[in-house]
Amino acid sequence: MTEAKLTRAAIVDAAIALADESGIDALSMRRIAERMGAGAMSLYRHVPNKDTLLAAMTDEVSRRNPYPSPEGQGWTWRDRVRIAAEVDWRLYQEHPWVLFTFAVPRYNFGENSLVVLSWLVEGFTELGVSTREATRMSLAVWSYIAGVALQHVSARLLIDRDSDSEERSGLTALLEGAPRWSTPPALTDLIGSGESDLLDPEHLLDSGLTALCDGFEARARK
Repeated sequence: MTEAKLTRAAIVDAAIALADESGIDALSMRRIAERMGAGAMSLYRHVPNKDTLLAAMTDEVSRRNPYPSPEGQGWTWRDRVRIAAEVDWRLYQEHPWVLFTFAVPRYNFGENSLVVLSWLVEGFTELGVSTREATRMSLAVWSYIAGVALQHVSARLLIDRDSDSEERSGLTALLEGAPRWSTPPALTDLIGSGESDLLDPEHLLDSGLTALCDGFEARARK
């Protein structure tokens, strides 16, 4: 690639594609340069270090996945939470590595991330709470979505696995009616009750966000 075509935006695009394919641990200036047909040192003229690159990648993913405009939609603050969950859930399936970079202060909350945060905060202010409280609620929602998404995509994020087979977890075995160990007394009612809503990630996401929102509403009324 010629120097004229080697831009910061092109480097970020190539880095995102590499992280999507091989995970964030595979990310290096050398591998990005090889992908772009350029020398590794030439990348540093546009991106000074890996931390700067990860921050730029994270903010670019935010730019590519905006929340939709609320103009004329008549959405409530609960609608915004639901929409945010839909957008973020899809984002984490496409870019699972972002679960890590969003969690690191020096990578998150670039210009575009602040725009999507503002979108969610704006919704929560309908509860009559302060901007600070609305921001706290927004971050709680994001943390919950990311936590459930991490469970869902964790297999893709594990680099080394002993085998292709997956042993059932102790909870799964218990719910299927075949506990692997002596069951703690508080869990005996779960034996053989089936997985269904307990282990389905999308059901867990929906029910958990509903509980969070109920709590936010109750707190706002005090």
